[in-house]
Parts: sequence; structure tokens; C-alpha cells
Amino acid sequence: MVVARLSGQLRKLANGREEVNLAADDIAGCINSLEQEFPGAKERFCDEKGELLDAINIYINGDNIRSLQGLSTPLKEGDEVDFMSAFAAG
Repeated sequence: MVVARLSGQLRKLANGREEVNLAADDIAGCINSLEQEFPGAKERFCDEKGELLDAINIYINGDNIRSLQGLSTPLKEGDEVDFMSAFAAG
């Protein structure tokens, strides 16, 4: 199991829960598990091609998955995955 933490407005996807325990082998699997438990969640994270939306940042144990293997970044028991809305500075 991994711990998926949803920040801010993303908590609405999980009925207000901040943390959800999920079984997943990689980030894509984590998103799919969220979708199974909370239908409609995947469209908040991925586009129609299955690519991560620019408006979302995902961190595994504090490291941005964009600097790792993206959605293919492997997960292991006890990993912490943080889902955050990306904020633009202007």
C-alpha cells in the first residue's frame, strides 16, 4: 500500500479525505486506483491521451515525478504520493 495525499481542492475528489491508502505499482496505477475508488478522479490528473495535465504536480516522497519517470515512476510499499494543483506565478 501507498499513501496518496490530496491537497486543497483535490480533496473534493475523495469526498474531502486528505489521505487515501492505495495498492499501486507505479504512479499511473495510483491514479487508476483513485479512479476506481472515486470515479471521475482520473480526468482531473490526466488528459484524454493519458498524459499528466500541466495543472497537476505529483510528488513521490518529496520528488516531482516529472524529474523521475513520470507516470511510470515505480512505487513501493509505504511510499507517499502527494497530488497538488500547480500554481502559476505572474
